[in-house]
Amino acid sequence: MRVTTKKTFTEFINSSIDNLKLWSGILEDLVLQQIEREKDLLINSPKERYERVLKRSPQLFQEIPNKHIANYLRMSAETLSRLKNS
Repeated sequence: MRVTTKKTFTEFINSSIDNLKLWSGILEDLVLQQIEREKDLLINSPKERYERVLKRSPQLFQEIPNKHIANYLRMSAETLSRLKNS
């Protein structure tokens, strides 16, 4: 793991247009992910929330325990299990 100061990081980002573009792209991706998360939370139906996340990130269900996915989707682990089995 590497640690840097804010000043060093800022200097690096501003040292070239390529670094600035890279940072801008990273921030854009983070904002888009946050928007998708907000959409997930605004959908009322647990089934729709589950289907959206499954479509967007199917590998998530292989890597993350169901109890954490259920918490992310604002549903009980039992509801998630029923949706996965149907």
